[in-house]
Amino acid sequence: MTQSDPLTVLLTGATGLVGGALAGALLDAGHKVIAVVRGEGRQVLDIESRNRADEIITVQGDVSAPGFAMEQIPGEIDLLIHCAATTDFTASDAVYEAVNIGGARHAVALAQQLGARLLHVSTAYSCGRADGLVPEAPADPEREFTNGYERSKAIAESHVMAARQEELIAAIARPSIIVGRLSDGAIPRQDDFYHLFRLFGSPLLKQVPAIDGAAFAIVPLDHVVSGLMAMAENMAQFDGDAVHLVADKPFPLADMLEIVAEYPRAYPAEIVHPDAYDVDQLDRRSLMVHRKVGAQFFDYFARVPLFESRILAEKAGIAAPHIDKAALRRMVEYCHGTGFLDWK
Repeated sequence: MTQSDPLTVLLTGATGLVGGALAGALLDAGHKVIAVVRGEGRQVLDIESRNRADEIITVQGDVSAPGFAMEQIPGEIDLLIHCAATTDFTASDAVYEAVNIGGARHAVALAQQLGARLLHVSTAYSCGRADGLVPEAPADPEREFTNGYERSKAIAESHVMAARQEELIAAIARPSIIVGRLSDGAIPRQDDFYHLFRLFGSPLLKQVPAIDGAAFAIVPLDHVVSGLMAMAENMAQFDGDAVHLVADKPFPLADMLEIVAEYPRAYPAEIVHPDAYDVDQLDRRSLMVHRKVGAQFFDYFARVPLFESRILAEKAGIAAPHIDKAALRRMVEYCHGTGFLDWK
């Protein structure tokens, strides 16, 4: 099989942000997509927010079960792309074990059974509580993690890498924090980070405890899709790689809040050093936000990992994009226009 040959792809997570955008890109490139889904009537939104559900084959299944609990698989499969995962930072260990870790184990076993290659979508934060340069190297499940989500993804990666010893052709893709398309900010779903970003302009979040130089490793969705497509269409070249799908450098928190402040009725949060952040001085509503949001996100403001992005550039000629203030404004304006960011 050459890079230009059409693939038959078994895809999990097609109803999610990355899976939907990837499904659309696979279809546009002439590949056949078979999506493992739970329930009925789910949308598969591509990067243009078009529902592509009618263009793919869907099979009912559950990634937390062996064989994804599928009754049968229609035809031969060339590539299994495993995007499905829970990204909830507050999920229980049982959920992480069943969905993120169990899902990866079942993806490995199914790819082996089918004689297919495996592209596993993880996260750049499988590095745990790293600071400074983070290499594109195997994850260490024994290191310190911020939350159970990070740990579960590191363990999942270890199952994928271990299976390569049994002659499975496999690679890992590690997106960082996904935001809208670089050119116009478009994004079909506002999940995860966008909820935090909405709080940056809300009076409920008056202060953000953050170190000097705090920044977010955000990456445009179109770069993530381009990287995944390059890997999917040439898995032999990426076999054994853990590829960071990231921007060239993190985006400063201070610049984010500066952009929020441009909206007349926004209430941009104030950055305070963690040592000066006094929970006891918060009013009742701000304290509620602190308890809900702080436990999930504030630790990320205390370190700045710099993710290496060498492999994709060297093997596919795709350089890490640069996100400047103008690009972030486009992303904010897109979501403001949809009403998701309700600053007036």
